Amino acid sequence: MAGQVLVHDAPGGVRVVTLSNPGRKNALDGRMLDALAEAYDSAPGVRAFLVRGDGDGVFSAGWDLNDLSTYAPGERLPDEHLGDVLDRIAAHPAPSVAVIDGPAFGAACELSVACDFRVGGPGALFSMPPARLGVVYSLHGLARFRARLGDATTRLLFLTGRRLGSDEALRRQLLDVVVDRPRDVGLDWCVELAGHAPLAMEGLKRGLELLGRGGGSDDERVEYQALRRASFNSEDAKEGRAAILEKRAPRFRGE
Repeated sequence: MAGQVLVHDAPGGVRVVTLSNPGRKNALDGRMLDALAEAYDSAPGVRAFLVRGDGDGVFSAGWDLNDLSTYAPGERLPDEHLGDVLDRIAAHPAPSVAVIDGPAFGAACELSVACDFRVGGPGALFSMPPARLGVVYSLHGLARFRARLGDATTRLLFLTGRRLGSDEALRRQLLDVVVDRPRDVGLDWCVELAGHAPLAMEGLKRGLELLGRGGGSDDERVEYQALRRASFNSEDAKEGRAAILEKRAPRFRGE
C-alpha cells in the first residue's frame, strides 16, 4: 500500500494530520509531501494542527530511500521539495504540534522542527543522517535547524549523525515536554492553542519567524506593524478585553 496522509477534523478547530505508511515506518515520499501541503492549504477555520505518525511507537523513519531513485540529475532535489512544504507549514497562521513517540529521522525530524511545538514520549528518537548517506543538506534546511535549535545542536545532529533519545532531545530543545501519553497531551495542547485569538496567533507567529531571520527586512517590519495595529482594533481584541472583565471564556471569531 502506498503511503498517505490521513486528515481528521476534531472538535474545537483542531485538525489531526497523520502520516501513514505502516509498511515502511511511515516513511515520506513526494506524494505524501503534496498531501501534507494540501492538508494545510485546505484548512479554513482550523486553529491548530496535530501532526503524528500512524501506529504506536513511530513518527516517521524519514524520506523513503526507494523514492530517491525517482529524482533524475538536474531536477529539483528532494529536500528542496521538502523545504517548500515545511515553509508552508511553518508560515501557516495556525500553530502546529508534532507528537513524537518513536523515530523521527531525516525529513521527519525537519518536519517536527518546522512545527511550533513537539510533544514527545519516552521512546522519541531523533536523527539527521545526511553525512551517513553521503549527501549535502540544503542551506535552507540547515538554517531552519539553527534558528530553532542553535548552532551546537545543529552541528551535533548533522555532523555526527547520532540518534538522540527523549532525555537529550528535551535538554537540546528538540522536545518541549516528554510525557507517557504524548498523543493525549498533544491534543490537549492543540485545544488550548485553538482557544486563543486567531489574529493574535497569526501575528505572533509571524513576528517570531522574522526574529528567527534577524528581524526581517524593512518592508517586513512595516507589514508586522500593520498586523499589530489591525489586532488592536479587531473584534477579537474587544472580545478578549470583555471576557477578562466579565470573567468568562472568550469567544474569538478571527475578526
